[in-house]
This record gives sequence, structure tokens and C-alpha cells, in this order.
Amino acid sequence: MIKRLAGVALAWLLAGGMAAAQDAATPNAPAANSIRLVRVIADIPSGTPWLSLKTGLLCVAHPVEQSWNKGRVALNLPAYLDPFRRALEAAGYKVVTPGQDNLFEESANTADYEAAAVITEEHIDGCTGATSMWRAVDAVRGESSMKVEWQIYSPIRKQVVARATTSGTAKLEERVEGGVEQLVALSFAENARALAQNADFRAAMSASRAIMASFQTPEQQSKIVLAGSLKAGPRKIADATGNVVTILTGSASGSGFLVSSDGYLLTDAHVVGDNKDVRVRWPDGLEAPGTVERVSKHRDVAIIKTNPRDRMPLALKRGPVSPGDRVYAIGSPKNQSFEGTVTSGIISADRTVDGLRYVQSDVMVSHGSSGGPLLNEKGEVIGLTDLGLPNEGPAGRQEAAGLNLFTPIGDAMDFLALEQK
Repeated sequence: MIKRLAGVALAWLLAGGMAAAQDAATPNAPAANSIRLVRVIADIPSGTPWLSLKTGLLCVAHPVEQSWNKGRVALNLPAYLDPFRRALEAAGYKVVTPGQDNLFEESANTADYEAAAVITEEHIDGCTGATSMWRAVDAVRGESSMKVEWQIYSPIRKQVVARATTSGTAKLEERVEGGVEQLVALSFAENARALAQNADFRAAMSASRAIMASFQTPEQQSKIVLAGSLKAGPRKIADATGNVVTILTGSASGSGFLVSSDGYLLTDAHVVGDNKDVRVRWPDGLEAPGTVERVSKHRDVAIIKTNPRDRMPLALKRGPVSPGDRVYAIGSPKNQSFEGTVTSGIISADRTVDGLRYVQSDVMVSHGSSGGPLLNEKGEVIGLTDLGLPNEGPAGRQEAAGLNLFTPIGDAMDFLALEQK
């Protein structure tokens, strides 16, 4: 029956359970913003022992262990909502629980921020007190430990604004019914308490609504479908150069790249200017006419339609970026004489300038590279080359500073109303 009990405990972790015991309040200054827990995921390495239960009144019998064999799996959210709410409210934060105020309007359940938790470590050492392996018992006492990786997401900014890794422990001195479930909930609550004290989390939650309201958001407009985009997979950086073009406007040039199998190209708005028609030069030297289909000047992105010449688009990778990751820029610095130039660097930071998000990188780019792709090591586009911030050298001469800003690909898609297919 110990194995049966271990199976029940695993099922609870996957499917739900009871809430944590009442938390001791640790009042703090009220936060300016609200938050809600939207997702809990278990990502424990397969084969890792996570539950160890001993039998007998003295808990000296050899334990029966349960190992994690589910891989990465989404857990039943309701089991974690109450521990999260209690811990965060005790620290002075406003927590929105789905359906708590209004069962009919979805907007009533919205919050300024959303939290997602990934449980990467979990271990429970417990004692059932059973004297026979054939006796079914659910009363357990013991200790638990848990490690959680948190992501805090801003729906307004459409980005992860804070990350934190926390750990927590819990203990039940006496055997209680549903003890395993309580130990899971209690250790999760301890992680939520640790999150409440994290500096990055506190900074995000304390941001004024005036600052949040200053973020620029896309207009409502009809969708442009990017055919073949979802089928585009990772590729070598050398192969990606064949999908990067030079955009010629007559008076200037820039870069762009193929994002659909039917000929849509992404570039910067300042590359096309007020032109409705441009020339598109492929790396093999062939040129074709291009039509500017849509422009977002304040996000500085544009989309062009041309003949794709049976080429497959580059893969697009939306989502947060991590400082320190290797990245590559491809473009035509100066002019088409240097088309297909590849430079590399790392992601330096996530930046916000005048209400717009940027990926900062030290990868070297020059005039003419604008509109070209910024790719990760898998050859997936994560941004577009946009701005370079030079240093002022002797006699006012501008010198490269390795401070370059790239438009996140997700923002480019949102501001141009692009939809992958």
C-alpha cells in the first residue's frame, strides 16, 4: 500500500490538492500593481526520487521511494492558487484569483502582471506511521523542499520583466491526513514568500501605472498572413545569409529578410522611408521589384512584398531573451558591396526606450545593416537591426561603442499585425 500511496501523492502533484496551512503575516508596503498566478509547471529531471516514505511508528523501516517520470508537465493550477495568494498578500501585494470577483466578465480577472512557476526540484521525506505495507494510510508527517524558477510577465509590455529562482522548505511535526499534499503546498508557499522579497520582483511590482501606460502598443488592423512561417525550422547561420536581402530605394540602401514563402520581407521603416516601391537585391546579385505593404513608423518596422524565388523563410522566435546568449547579425553594411556580412556578439540586456522595447547587443552593425535580422545560435530571428549608439571620440568624431539596439521580432509582428501560418 505504500506504493499505492506514493502514486496518489504523484497524482495530487499533477492534478491538484489541498491548500497550504494559514501563513504568518509579514506585512509590507502595498504594491502599486496586481498579480495573478497563471501557470505552474513541473520540470523535474526524469528518474529523480521526489518522494520517500518510511513505515512504522518509529519511522525506521527502509523507505519506499517514488521517482519522477513525467518529464515536463503542466500542473493543475487551482492547487497552487491559495498558497500563492496567501504568501503574496501577507507581503502586501494584491493578488487576483480567477473568478474571485466576477464570474461573467473576463476583464474582472485581469491583473497588471502574470506569474508562471516552474518547479525544478521537489523532495519529500515522510513517515506514514503504518505498521503493515498492506494497510492503506494517508496520514503523513515529514519534511519537504522545493526549488522554483519564476517568470513575471507584463501583458502591457508583452515581455517577461522579472525572473527569480527561489527555494523553500516545510515541515509537519505531526501526522495529518493528506500530509504529502500539505507539504507540497507549504513548500510552494515558502517559494512564493521568497519571490515577494526578490529585488527584481519588487521593482516590477512597484512600477507606477503612469510608466506602464507610456508603453506604446500596436494599432488594430487587418492581419497579414506569413505563409510557410510555422514550417520554417532552425538552420545554420551560413545558410541564413541566402534569405537576407539588400533593400534599394534609389537614394539609400538597407537590409531585410524573407519571412514567408510567398515573398514577404521584413525591414525597418526608415529603410523604405516614404517609398511605395523599392528594389530587392538577393545575395546572388539578382534584383526584383518590391512593394511596401505596411509601415509602422513609431515602431520603425515595415513589410515588403516581392518574388521569393522559391526560397523558404527564416524561422521567427518570439519571446524573452537572455543576456549572455550568443547572437548573429546579417546585413549589408555601407551598401550592396558588403551584402551578406555576418557579425557576432552577445545579448547585453533587455531595454526600454521611449516606451518601446529593444534587445541590446554588442554585435557590430553599421549603416546599411538596418532592417537585417538578429539571429540566435539556431538561426532563428529574434530581432531586427535598428539603432546604434556611438561614443564621441576626439574632436567630436563618432566611434563605435558596441551599443546597438534591435527591435524584438514579436514587437515587429504585433505592430505590423503579422500572423504566422
